[in-house]
Amino acid sequence: MDTNTSPEDLQRITLAVEDARLSLRVPRSVERLYRDAGEELTSTLRIYRYKYPNRSEVPTIGYLAMAAIDIATRYKQVHTALEARKQTLTPRLVEINEELEALIRQARQLIDDPPTSSR
Repeated sequence: MDTNTSPEDLQRITLAVEDARLSLRVPRSVERLYRDAGEELTSTLRIYRYKYPNRSEVPTIGYLAMAAIDIATRYKQVHTALEARKQTLTPRLVEINEELEALIRQARQLIDDPPTSSR
């Protein structure tokens, strides 16, 4: 969360994650993201509890750690894919931008110096 957010831009929300009710102050503009993140965490925890049902082998903090690693891994995968996409798109966008600038220059030249018609 951005620490520069003014208190009047913050909203208090309560998220239910497992048996815990977490009370947070979050920027109003990203409230939905926090709620979705809470739901994602709860869903991921549920998956790991189902995969590893013997709670004597996995402490509660273990489930939370597994869920955190799972979500962080998915985040890294998406971030890496986005960076790769940017790397492939940036040169093409530069090329397209240069072509557009050339077309704009040509259009301006035609407006400023219209061709004379021969009669």
